[in-house]
Amino acid sequence: MGTKITRRDFLKGTALGAVSAAAAGILGGCAKESSASEKESTTGKESTASSQESSTAGKETVASGTYIPGTYSATAQGIGTVTVTMTFDAEKITDVVVDVSQETPDIGGKYGDELAKMILTAQSAEIDTISGATTTASAAAKAAASCIAQAKGEEVKTDSSASADFTVPPALTAEEVKASSCELGAITPDEIKEFEVVVVGAGAAGVPAAGFAAEAGVKVALLQREASVVSQGNCGSAIIKSRSTEAGIRKWVHHTNGLNDWRSDTRLLQAYADHSEEALIWYLNRAGLTAETEYGDGSKIDDNARCSELLNNGNGMFAFMSTSQDLTGMWSDRLDSYDYGDDHCYFMAPWIGPKPQNVGNTLQLVLDNVASQCSNLEIFYSMPAVQLVTDGGKVTGVIAKNADGKYIQFNAAKGVILATGDYMNNDAMVARWCPDVADFDKKQYHKTGDGHILALSAGAKMENLGHTKMMHDFDSGLMYEEPFLYVNMDGERFTNEYTGFVYMGNILKYQRGFQGQNVDANHPDGSRGWYCTIYDSSYESWPAEEFVSSMVPAAAMQKYIPGAVENPTGVFANLIDSHCCDTLEELAAELGIPADTLTATVERYNELCEAGSDSDFGKPAKYMHPIKTGPFWGVRKHIRVSALCSGVTINENGQALDAAGQVIDGLYCVGNLGGPFYGGNDYPFHQTGLSLGRCYTFGMLAGKHAASKA
Repeated sequence: MGTKITRRDFLKGTALGAVSAAAAGILGGCAKESSASEKESTTGKESTASSQESSTAGKETVASGTYIPGTYSATAQGIGTVTVTMTFDAEKITDVVVDVSQETPDIGGKYGDELAKMILTAQSAEIDTISGATTTASAAAKAAASCIAQAKGEEVKTDSSASADFTVPPALTAEEVKASSCELGAITPDEIKEFEVVVVGAGAAGVPAAGFAAEAGVKVALLQREASVVSQGNCGSAIIKSRSTEAGIRKWVHHTNGLNDWRSDTRLLQAYADHSEEALIWYLNRAGLTAETEYGDGSKIDDNARCSELLNNGNGMFAFMSTSQDLTGMWSDRLDSYDYGDDHCYFMAPWIGPKPQNVGNTLQLVLDNVASQCSNLEIFYSMPAVQLVTDGGKVTGVIAKNADGKYIQFNAAKGVILATGDYMNNDAMVARWCPDVADFDKKQYHKTGDGHILALSAGAKMENLGHTKMMHDFDSGLMYEEPFLYVNMDGERFTNEYTGFVYMGNILKYQRGFQGQNVDANHPDGSRGWYCTIYDSSYESWPAEEFVSSMVPAAAMQKYIPGAVENPTGVFANLIDSHCCDTLEELAAELGIPADTLTATVERYNELCEAGSDSDFGKPAKYMHPIKTGPFWGVRKHIRVSALCSGVTINENGQALDAAGQVIDGLYCVGNLGGPFYGGNDYPFHQTGLSLGRCYTFGMLAGKHAASKA
């Protein structure tokens, strides 16, 4: 029980009036007795029939009592269709039946009798919500309000501000829509607000979109499903044009497209290359992380000390690391190479934190600072968008739902920018668009594909299968890229460890699941994505060239051992999972793997190391180091889904495109909702921070473009 669902704005004769039972979509057939079959199923036929002959006759009938005796029915859209049938005598409601057979069985579908009792007891549509079944309760209240309006002989009309009837887009299924915040059927809003630009989603793309549009002087509404800004990650990067050559930037576009399996729209890559510097500098400045108006004038930021000094807001947030890089000469990872020759493409990649703070904290600072300077920006938290408003193929607004269950229509004269993130928490969408990750845990919550569904309902085209995924674990321990010995959760070696961190998710989908910490609710018996890296204490003496990334001394890894350091800083304490033990047997116990299998695996691995050739999996000989010198190290890695990076097709301004490649007027899709920026099986790791950098950039481009429209 909780917030009241009132009948204000539902009943004609009060603020806005009831939604018609004849309205397309949210309210279906009512007892206006327009057919013989309806007359047969309705009592009090003579009184009701006379009330419909003229509005005057109806009023005269009602004058002798509060209601026209009879039975009336109406429907409203919940998860499915909710039907309410109510019987009245002249002064009271005598019976209520609420049909919730189309609702989710274990949620709204079990509350039909309770809702009927609530309406009957209240003798009105003003009933309490039901925790966990708010959508169903709200639909029942709306249908009840329509029945009451009919019984009073009031004319029931469709409000002219109702949204278009939203049906399941052909590219989606009903299950995919039900798992989101979106709602089917036409909705009559309780309130209408006027804006020029409406942004849906306050994250790495939505905050820049709203910020740039507001700073351009237009009236902006920013709707956020959550109670605050939400984003993840610590690094967003940009290409610094002043330190790059034109040919180098063009080579970066070509190189990136190759890493994306040649499925990128290179116009989008070029738009990022041309504009990411402006977007990143804006973000840093608005977060108070630098006093410089320009940052790309030749200053070296590769030095972490200088980076920390310049990018520091003096309030606990700073750049704790930089992975900036000049792409020149021969670039290579473990499987690919690209020759930049004498050209340069320099990207700036400051890591903002320290952990557990991330860009979500920084973006909240950005938004607060912009809002304090721009009175034309209004922010609405806990306000999920449930439907787009369209007019003749043009997107003209958004209907959102507040915490009290009220529908508010936000008209957008210039455009709607969807920046709602990905769909990793919508199991039905994952099964259809990115099934490889179905059995892996997800790093985020409430990412249910709302923006994808809204865009598709307006005619946008989803990016072709298969969708790009980002999967990694930067938090359980350090040296995550080093090709030590890798074993599965049965203690067996399962791969060539020189594969590369970015590709491990593909290999682990064939390894069994494991029940460890941070397994999400959808995998109560365990999830895929678990393995352990094993090495011994001799690693600190290995030659530097035998490390893929860099050697981290044992002293620096102490805070990654659970319980070893009190109140460790710069880490997510619940995610650290590194262990150091005197014996392999003790290490196996810490990692949760069979000791006998682990020791046998290490013995076999040592034999291969001594032979100087990996005849089991083919790892390069220089990375084959025997595991003999205690204490022994093990890091239990938990590969989870960080992001799904595919969405609906867009152009360089972030405008959504239909199947014919034509712009959908008034609609923008940015961040992980907009594609095809990537297109490959995996997110490319040649440039740290590309994901967030892309979000900042296209949020900016969409905000600017929408604000500039006539």
